[in-house]
Amino acid sequence: MLFMKKIGQELDRIITDKGIIKKNVAEKLGITPTYFSRLLKSDSMDCQMLENICNIIGVSPAIFFEDGPSISIGGANASSILGDANAQINITQGEAQALRELLAEKERTIQILLEKTGQKRDK
Repeated sequence: MLFMKKIGQELDRIITDKGIIKKNVAEKLGITPTYFSRLLKSDSMDCQMLENICNIIGVSPAIFFEDGPSISIGGANASSILGDANAQINITQGEAQALRELLAEKERTIQILLEKTGQKRDK
């Protein structure tokens, strides 16, 4: 089942968490700060407006739609020439299942190709 978060409240939370000045967002949108405040108190908004706001604050509009409860994978470390890099990945259960199915399909394809060449795959 697809759930939709309360867009205005969620945008307000993200903007606050990121320390973004709402007046600056309103200016970039070409609207008044008062109108922008009304948008943030709204449960819904025009899709184009949502996309514009998301582009300005640096988030994907997809975060406003969930396919059930989210899972979070955090604390992944990668070593780079600049030092350690940390990543936080948030995906929904539906996205995780789609990735598992894609991985299984790729494994089957690899196995078929290896069998055609007479090789065996070491797991």
